[in-house]
Amino acid sequence: MTKRKRPRTPKIDSAPPESQSITIAVPDTDNTEETKRSLSASIPGWADLSEDQRAELAEIAIAQRKIRQPVQVTLSERPGGGKSIGLGKCEAQGLLKLQKAFAAVSIDPVNARANELLKYLGSVGADTEARYNAALSFIESMAPQNQAEALLLVQMYVTHDAAIRALSQIGSAEWVPHVQTFGNLATKLLRTSQGQMETLARMRRGGEQVVRHIHVDNRGGQAVITENLHTGGRETAKNADQSHAIGSGDSDRSAALPSPDPLGWGVPVPGREGETPLQDARRDESGSADR
Repeated sequence: MTKRKRPRTPKIDSAPPESQSITIAVPDTDNTEETKRSLSASIPGWADLSEDQRAELAEIAIAQRKIRQPVQVTLSERPGGGKSIGLGKCEAQGLLKLQKAFAAVSIDPVNARANELLKYLGSVGADTEARYNAALSFIESMAPQNQAEALLLVQMYVTHDAAIRALSQIGSAEWVPHVQTFGNLATKLLRTSQGQMETLARMRRGGEQVVRHIHVDNRGGQAVITENLHTGGRETAKNADQSHAIGSGDSDRSAALPSPDPLGWGVPVPGREGETPLQDARRDESGSADR
């Protein structure tokens, strides 16, 4: 068994700085100058910023104020083990936001999807309020239109999280088989995540129509097959009865019929001795008529 050389971790002499929380006071106004004055009192280093940077921060703050706050819940320990989900100070608002996030009108599907997320995060030791609310924020930002999309979005989140966890194990693995195992697992999960995104896109497109035009040409003794693929949205009753064009530049060419003679005509021409005269067409001359 081959052992993988573990990378050397650099030593850090100084302790990492403690995290700091910044409270940004944004006034309830769309006026840029008033927003700048409010930000100058709450953002450290405001005096060191250029005028363009201050204007940019003011525009971002105004845009963020107009966006509705995502759904947020609280997690608390149960006496018998596990965690329970709280809806915040206003339970009615929290419940309505959860129903909107999961595209549900009753409490049962909300409980099902919420517990699925909590169960997965608990299995990987990440059942914290921050991680749980991040998952809810992702689902809500995708705006599911029905419960099927909400169910798929839950799967997309946990699949992506599992793939990232598998990738993170590669750097700490000491044996090559372990690296291969986690690499293969991450590849499968990422491929599954991509398939889930494509499924969601197809659901929102409402399906697609695939029309294949295949042309067979055996002139010159060799069969040549060309194929044109056209995709589109749903087929309506109007275009279902219409004929489809062969393709650009092929409107005057049709598929050749099989011929026993590769150098001859595609369709056998019957031979005749001489030509048969055609009968004169009758004309309608002005002032006269045949009785």
